[in-house]
Amino acid sequence: MTGVLQNREFSAYTAQAWQRASLDEEDAHIKLWDPSVDCPASSMPALQAAKCAELQGKEAFERLHWALFRAHFEQSKDISEREVLVALAKETGLDAKRFTTELDSSSQRSRILAEYEEAVDKYPGFGIPTVVVADRYPIVGAVPLSVYRRIIDRFLGRSASVKEEGGE
Repeated sequence: MTGVLQNREFSAYTAQAWQRASLDEEDAHIKLWDPSVDCPASSMPALQAAKCAELQGKEAFERLHWALFRAHFEQSKDISEREVLVALAKETGLDAKRFTTELDSSSQRSRILAEYEEAVDKYPGFGIPTVVVADRYPIVGAVPLSVYRRIIDRFLGRSASVKEEGGE
């Protein structure tokens, strides 16, 4: 599936990555983006929303984090829109007034940009997503689950043959 959504291409590569993720993690319920719905133009609003939720505690962050994931990957909602973010905050039981005030102030934007700059400086070739295992092994991009397993096995000092045999 290829198409242009809000000046952002949902390429065959992206579709393949989403399909692979859906196959690797059947509980994720990832579906290809609905081409009749605008694709988010930026991840910054959702990142800011997550930081605003984090100010209300770890549990609040977790609830909103998973709601953002479901909204984007399962429901094709534009999580760059303020109205969507506020609705998700309310649905997940956050203090909506506090959340909205923080979101509208953009107070978390500088924190996000500082974390991004730190990651770019520390991990050459940094991209989104990047997952770092043990502060030493960056995994950049939407890669197959086998790449994660290989890195974790390396970190734990396990050989690939042990994993293939189903061992720990």
